[in-house]
Amino acid sequence: MKFFIVAGEASGDVHGANLARELLKIYPNAEFSGTGGINLKSLGQKQYFTDSDMAIIGFVEVFKKLPFIFNMFSTLENAVAEEKPDAVILIDYPGFNLRFAKKLKKYNIPVIYFIAPQFWIWHYSRIFTLKEYCNLTISILPFEMEYFKKENVNAVYVGNPVIDNFKFNFSNKNEFLKTLSFSGNRKIVGILPGSRKREISSLMSAFIDAALEYDDIDFVISKADNISDELIKQFVPEKNNIKILPKAQYDIMKYSDFIWACSGTVTLETAIMKKPMIIVYSASKINVFLAKKLSNLRTIGLPNIIAGYELLPEVHCVGEGSAKKELVIEAYNKALSNIDAINEELAKISAVFEGKTPSKTAAEKIAEILQK
Repeated sequence: MKFFIVAGEASGDVHGANLARELLKIYPNAEFSGTGGINLKSLGQKQYFTDSDMAIIGFVEVFKKLPFIFNMFSTLENAVAEEKPDAVILIDYPGFNLRFAKKLKKYNIPVIYFIAPQFWIWHYSRIFTLKEYCNLTISILPFEMEYFKKENVNAVYVGNPVIDNFKFNFSNKNEFLKTLSFSGNRKIVGILPGSRKREISSLMSAFIDAALEYDDIDFVISKADNISDELIKQFVPEKNNIKILPKAQYDIMKYSDFIWACSGTVTLETAIMKKPMIIVYSASKINVFLAKKLSNLRTIGLPNIIAGYELLPEVHCVGEGSAKKELVIEAYNKALSNIDAINEELAKISAVFEGKTPSKTAAEKIAEILQK
């Protein structure tokens, strides 16, 4: 059995690898090709492009890289035509993958879309692309199913695959504290600055400048695998109450009392763990302007979108120096003043996703499609 998987981002690579492992349980001799990162490559995926190649963010950057994007389309289409896989699995990355789905129609190969595009924010017409060009759409947000039923899209909700990523290095909080040399007598704030160099470069100074205002709080900073020690250490002073902890993002979520997080999937993961947070993002003024003009988006964080309002304070980190710091501090104080309501709503959000086996269920649904 051959699967052509297109994952264009680091998160898609992780979710794709979890799905591929479940597919291997059903099809032990399965082969994988397409695009992805280190996780899919570790499972033997033949990669035409990596997730780093495909990490193109914002309207302006897309315009600059149009020749490269067109080359990706033609290269991958030719690969599908030559390999003739049993199924093509498109993971998130809608700006590219929805267009690619249209190109695959003529090959009469089952196309599965895993992690549906957020058409309910903008481009509602994308739901009709899913209906016409994909044999199965796998949803990871329960409220999407109302839209799919309304438009007669062949779709299934499997739970959210971020749950499959929850792996902990420490068996208890005491181990966590001992590693960091924290006493446990003070509040712990976890800082999740993201996994993209540009995010870290634009947000870390604001996080650290704000942290330096709190001598009575211990701070622990998550460092992603793909981020060098040198990049993150340049922002972090040598202080006993500010530590860096690599490869322990989920431990930081679990054992911290509060989280300062960059926008992205990490905010939903934190919400599922029922941890209060502020959501910080950095974007050019033109990207923010275009996003607001072209979408129904009024909040950035997925927990806020699910809640239907800005439950968790959001910070558009603009300005220089102290201006950014003050924005973070203001948002943190705002959250603390509303902490009971936040915790109550986070418990409701978390309950929606508990008890699911997303990757396993998705693999089973794909197998059902291939058996028809």
